[in-house]
Amino acid sequence: MERCPVCRARFKEEPVCYRCGADLEPLLAIETEAAGLEKQAVTLLGAGQWLEARRMAEQALALQYSPLAAAARNFARRELIASETQRLERLLR
Repeated sequence: MERCPVCRARFKEEPVCYRCGADLEPLLAIETEAAGLEKQAVTLLGAGQWLEARRMAEQALALQYSPLAAAARNFARRELIASETQRLERLLR
């Protein structure tokens, strides 16, 4: 978080905004959860677990947009399509 969503003051790593007193703890918890899901998605990509990686990335994106989570989701989606295409081609031979 770069700024308080209430008053737009710069975020100073405190759970309460120094300017308006807004409780930022719930938002910080959401950011932390989204980052953890994003990390899990990347780990699952590395393990070749495309479906699980896509699900983790989508969960992260549901909480907070991140270019990395979006890229992980898109990569996993492409790999799922490619693996299913290969599987179907083998069955048709």
